[in-house]
Amino acid sequence: MKTIKYTFLIVLVCCLFSCSNKTKIYENITYNNYLLTQVDSLETTINNLVDAVEQGKDSTVVRNAFVESRKAYKKIEWAVAYFLPHTSKSINGPALDQLDLDENKYVPAEGYQVVEEYLYPVYELENYGELLIDTKRLKNFVLSIRKNFEVITISEDVVLEALKMELFQITALGITGFDTPASKLLFVEAAASLSGVKQVLELSKNWQNTASYPEVKLLLDKAITICQKNPNKDSFDYLDFITSYLDPIAKGIVGIQRDLEIPFKDGNQVVKGSVNSLFDKGLINLNAFLPDSTYYLTPAKVALGKELFFDKKLSKDSFRSCADCHHPDKAFSEPFKTALDLKGQPLLRNTPSLNYSAYYHGQFWDMRSVTLESQSSDVITNKDEMHGDLKQIVAHLNEEEKYKKQFKTVYQTEKEIEVWQLENVLASYIRSLSVFNSRFDQYMRGNKQALTSREKKGFNLFVGKAQCATCHFMPVFNGTVPPFFVNSEQEVLGVPADKQGKVLDGDLGRYVFNTDLPQLKHSFKTPTVRNIGESGPYMHNGVYETLEEVMDFYNKGGGLGMGLEVESQTLPEDPLELTESEISDIIVFMKALSDQ
Repeated sequence: MKTIKYTFLIVLVCCLFSCSNKTKIYENITYNNYLLTQVDSLETTINNLVDAVEQGKDSTVVRNAFVESRKAYKKIEWAVAYFLPHTSKSINGPALDQLDLDENKYVPAEGYQVVEEYLYPVYELENYGELLIDTKRLKNFVLSIRKNFEVITISEDVVLEALKMELFQITALGITGFDTPASKLLFVEAAASLSGVKQVLELSKNWQNTASYPEVKLLLDKAITICQKNPNKDSFDYLDFITSYLDPIAKGIVGIQRDLEIPFKDGNQVVKGSVNSLFDKGLINLNAFLPDSTYYLTPAKVALGKELFFDKKLSKDSFRSCADCHHPDKAFSEPFKTALDLKGQPLLRNTPSLNYSAYYHGQFWDMRSVTLESQSSDVITNKDEMHGDLKQIVAHLNEEEKYKKQFKTVYQTEKEIEVWQLENVLASYIRSLSVFNSRFDQYMRGNKQALTSREKKGFNLFVGKAQCATCHFMPVFNGTVPPFFVNSEQEVLGVPADKQGKVLDGDLGRYVFNTDLPQLKHSFKTPTVRNIGESGPYMHNGVYETLEEVMDFYNKGGGLGMGLEVESQTLPEDPLELTESEISDIIVFMKALSDQ
């Protein structure tokens, strides 16, 4: 009996270990191997594309090869965008030369969108040579992707985070047409991206056994089906698709991670792992934009910065405070065509809103200042704006017991107030002017009564037919590119000097600070559309008084569309063909972006 008993125990223990090992083997997923298999598929499609071009196949064959290649890329976009951001930007970025300020040069555009422009809307055989070169360049990207995926460590927490970020990317860039400006195949590619997400989620039995997975799978299947039908871009209900499918899928992916108690990557990154919605109020961690913890945002800094923002002592002869030019009731802008100097004479540019200015990599219209700290000091010392002296200002502040005490408390030091601290508290207050509490935000967070039917229609036009969301990216609706928010775009629009629109405005914008880069002539930062109802006049020179005038400019195709000579215009010159009713609906929506 003892022998039988021990034999039974040994068999039982072996079975338990065997089951344990089987489970472990099943869940020991090598994501690298999965991705390398997908890279093989991508390489095959690129080879097919190169062959089709090289053999002089007709436009249908070449385009089909291109589409299959793009779809193969989109299936692994979640991993390339997350792990290889520079490669992602090159292989999938806009067909515009990339600005490299570190090297003070433009890097020629390459990748899928460059190839796309050769094929759509018309495949012109005279571009055969350039097309062949650019298709062959795609092979180099595949080689880079392969080498990286062979060596990097990929764990399940970062896979889930990368999948969530891909949902954000599909929402903000994919379905807006940002990736497909010429082919208009946004839904074809969105279906491929979503299929890629679904494939990865199916790799893990543990993930499939969570409470969150069934709903995620159901929503993915429905969303993919909708996209595969390739609906009409101009009439698609983007708002419903985002709120009913894309946003809940992202939340569900985070839910899977919570169900399994897998720790989130919640360090000092721009978008923390535990954030589950692109429209979460705390989506973007502003501290990730700052050099170190001494600059981090705190309530005490904000309070002190606010007090100084309204204090005239920061200007020469105590003539002007920051608030004298940035009015709180005007979204911290100014109701004049351009700013006024200390003598009341007009300056060159319009006073921009400070709301959401923290969400830029570059301040002022020309983006010449990298941080809000340097922006604040630039304004204070500018002889036409405040004409202050930072050292003298700090010396005066050190003579006031109230300010000395406040600064010592905020920075936990017994030292006297320093210039960088003054800059930092002012910047901290400006960073706090981003509250994300408009009616649009309320709607996206569940209050379905927050938007009217016209505002919903306006949003769909904003994203779809009007193409506004390809430059004013959700959720900030500015030019900082989601979902990683690591760079901010500038645009060349061809803004006229006056309403008659016969002459291009002479302001060279960012080019003044980068004269070796002619592509930057007349380029300016893309401002946020949030609070736009309160921040007119509009454009860098304040040329337009109303949003109707602004929309008319865009509807005509910017400067080129109006017949002006504009070098390197980045705005498509083709008319949008928006009706007066559609323009009105878009404006109604934009006003719903005003903070409450």
